[in-house]
Order: sequence, then C-alpha cells, then structure tokens
Amino acid sequence: MNSFKISDDWTYTGLEKKIKELDKFYKDNLNSKELIFDFSQLNEIDSSGMILIIKYITMFSKKNIEVDFLNISYKHQKMYNLYKDNYVHQDDVIEETPSILETLGKEVFDSKNSFKNFMYFIGRLFIYFLYCLIHPSKIRFKAIINQIEIAAIHILPIIALALFLVGFVTAYQGADQLSRFGAAIIVVEMSTMSMFREIAPFLAAVIVAGRSASSYTAQIGTMKITEEISAMRTMGLDIDIFLILPRIIALVIVMPLLVFFADMATLVGEMIIVKLHLGISYTQFMNRIYEYVEIRHILLGVLKAPLFGILIAVIGCYRGLQVRSGTDIGKYTTKAVVDSIFWLIIINALISLLSIELGF
Repeated sequence: MNSFKISDDWTYTGLEKKIKELDKFYKDNLNSKELIFDFSQLNEIDSSGMILIIKYITMFSKKNIEVDFLNISYKHQKMYNLYKDNYVHQDDVIEETPSILETLGKEVFDSKNSFKNFMYFIGRLFIYFLYCLIHPSKIRFKAIINQIEIAAIHILPIIALALFLVGFVTAYQGADQLSRFGAAIIVVEMSTMSMFREIAPFLAAVIVAGRSASSYTAQIGTMKITEEISAMRTMGLDIDIFLILPRIIALVIVMPLLVFFADMATLVGEMIIVKLHLGISYTQFMNRIYEYVEIRHILLGVLKAPLFGILIAVIGCYRGLQVRSGTDIGKYTTKAVVDSIFWLIIINALISLLSIELGF
C-alpha cells in the first residue's frame, strides 16, 4: 500500500512544491485501490494546505481509490472534517445554461423594472419642477448659469467646425448632382431648408449628447461613489433640486441657441461652396434664401431644441444615479450617450413626420 508523507509546513507560502509532489503522487497511483496519507512528520498546516489535501483526496475518490489517514492528530482531524464538510470540488459545480425563454423572460422583466424606475424618475422631476415654479427661491440660478457655461461655451468651436463642414459638403454634393439637370441653383434653398429643419438641429443635439450626457453621468456617478450625494441628503439637501434640475434647465435654455448657431455655421459653409463652385455671390445667395426659404423652417429646428435638451439631460442624470461602483461609471456613461442618441433619432423622426402632416 503506497503512502504519501505530509511533512514539514503546509502553509500558503510554500504550497507550490507540495502541489508538484501531490501531482506526481496522483499520476503514479491511479491504478491503486488504497492509499495512505501519513501526518506523522507534519509541523504546521493552514486552511490553504488542508484544502489542497482535501482536493486530492476528492480526486482519488473520483477514481474509486480509498485514502486513509495515519498518525493524524485530533486537532488536524477536526480541521479536516470542518473543511471537508464545506468543500465543493470544481468538477462538482454544475453551471446550467439558461434556456431561451428564461433569458427572454429575464430581459422583459428587467426592461419593465427599468422603464418603471425611469418613469418614476421623470414624474419626480416634474413635481419638483412645479414646486420650484411655486417657490422661485429654490431655483439655483448660479448653478444654472454655471451649467450653461459648461454645456454651451466650450462646445461652440466643435459645433461651428462640424456644422460648417457638413453644410459645405452637403451643398457641394447637391450642386454637383443638380448640375447634371441644369438646376444647380436650386441647391441654395434645398440644402438650406434641409439643414434648418433636420440636419443642423439633430447634429447639434448629437454633439451635445456626446459631451453633456456623458459628463452628467460621470459627474453624478462619481458623487455617488464618493458618497457626496449621501452627505447632501444627510444635510437635508434634495439632489433633484440641487443637482438635476439646474442641468435640465441649463440645456433647455442652451439648446435653441446652439441650434441657431449651428444653422448659421451651415449657412456659412453653404455660402462659401456655392460661391466657389457655382460662382453665386454672397448677396445673391442671401437674396435667394430670403425669397424662397420661409421662417418656419428655421423655427421648427429651434422649437424642437428644448425637447432635445430635456431628453439629453434627463437620460444623463438618470444613468449617473444608477452608478453603484467605480467600474459602473464607464458602462453607464456609454449607456447615457447611446440612449440619448437613440431617443434623439426617434423623437426627431416623430417631430418631422408630424410637422409634414401638419404642413409646418
């Protein structure tokens, strides 16, 4: 009957050598019927060493090999029994793959709870907004001005460059295609109307969503992790009034201005390419816009801008409040941007269809 001597110290720092010895003993005795673990020369053993022994005893048991102990003390026997009763071998852990119906049901259930929580969040913000209208002293005007500066001033160069290039390229492509039919001049009113109504407001909102929604999520999420929000609640401050409403109001004020600024940037891009490509002077360009482009086209883009601002701010703040740990910040920041752009597409499409049906 072969035996394995458990000698010296079996502690965490010196187990690497013991693992090699046990591996060799295991491979050499796979055909045995009975083995002995001799504890007579054992000095010290901790939980890591005992669990290692239990692991190999379990592996021998799987091969129908019986293992007996020799010269084990009462203390070590008691320790062995304790860990043995609570030991689960890795091969004994059964990981069940959920069925398609189970996965689908879980997704539906999670979506329902997420939608319910989001609607509760919106309802709560609406109540606090009405409360602030009744009590104007609760409105944090300095915070709103600060958020306007953060959301608008620093983003103006990005919007100016992006929308200038979009207007430039769109007008160039339109003029190039229409010139084949001898109607290149129509590009002035055609590209301008499409920019004012759809492209400029939407792209400006997307840029703001990428910057402000992610910023709101990261800021509020960081405040949750550092327990600043808990401290504010302890001091009796309401985070909806103190943190969230100033950001929403700031974007509602800023978005129409940014959309109008984006309209002007696209207009400059169109003017330059039309001058270079078609030889139409700036005066002729402006006269043609004044004659053919109605004010309702620019008003539509400006009027839907506040709705875009509410959407971006609410989603960004809501995702920030969902953060639970430091690793969640990246995940929820990404979700805030993706969700904002997704709902911007949906809302913009609905407003466009509605405006066409109403003849606006």
